[in-house]
Amino acid sequence: MASPQIIEVVKSKDAKKRYEFLVNEKPVANVDYPKRFEKKATITADNQKWLINRKGWWKHSIEVSSEQSPYSKWSLLQNWKGQTSIRTEDNRQFFLKKRGFWKPAWFWLNEKEEPFVVIAPCGGWPKRKKGTITIHNPSDKASTFLALIGWFVALAAQEDAAAAAAV
Repeated sequence: MASPQIIEVVKSKDAKKRYEFLVNEKPVANVDYPKRFEKKATITADNQKWLINRKGWWKHSIEVSSEQSPYSKWSLLQNWKGQTSIRTEDNRQFFLKKRGFWKPAWFWLNEKEEPFVVIAPCGGWPKRKKGTITIHNPSDKASTFLALIGWFVALAAQEDAAAAAAV
């Protein structure tokens, strides 16, 4: 098994809500929100693009659709804790779970409940650095895709928590 890959997530300097994913300070992917307060984004990685959108008011679901062939669409239903699952095109099941309260981390777990991707958002300083993502099997094609979806879900959960705290 290969050594884990660490991806640093930074906020882009040129856009209000665009996140770049860097490996050894080289961009490998990005998540771009066209409007600041919408739960809708475009995910780009490895010359592929996906549209991701959170729908629903009481019961949230995440819709992911590809913009290139093969045109595929996933609808991920979230439970009240924000947990969800996805079955990839090669018929493997992954589960996204949150652990921790003050400094939560999000884990994509495989069918054996082993961590596949770990998403750790961070706040505070430095302002530009927004978190790290650890991919335990970087040679797997699904790992980057899951990391980007996980980042979208983790960021949406942070924004929901901030909005609830402000009320």
